[in-house]
Amino acid sequence: MKLSTNTVADIVKAIEQTAERLAQTADEAVLTDLYIRVNPADGMLTISDDDDRQLAACTVKEWGGFEHDAKLHDEMVKCLRRILEDNRTLVDEIRILRPYSFVLEDNANETTDDIYLVDDNTFLISGELMEGLDDELSDFLRKLMND
Repeated sequence: MKLSTNTVADIVKAIEQTAERLAQTADEAVLTDLYIRVNPADGMLTISDDDDRQLAACTVKEWGGFEHDAKLHDEMVKCLRRILEDNRTLVDEIRILRPYSFVLEDNANETTDDIYLVDDNTFLISGELMEGLDDELSDFLRKLMND
């Protein structure tokens, strides 16, 4: 599912609003993660902090009306990761203590995915990259022990 240019711009604007609100809240950086929720009924995307204070919101029309679509979640994660990665400079300017994460939550406030980790020296590796790693490590260790 491809997002329109306007929708991507709306999501980036929500990230900018989040950065602005966090810059206004305190003179010192705060300790929090950022939680993204998308209501699949209407496509409303909200970004909030640990205290469930809404920092920004926008509507993602392409994600509305898909309440029972299992593929929607994977598409949301992929699109949000790409948008955050493409706007790394903006994300790096958010004034909260590091490391922090952008976390995807469902409507019951349950974490479904860690979308993006922001830290100076750490990178979050996606599940796609990690697929099959256990088997490869097991094979490597088995061969090492046999030698």
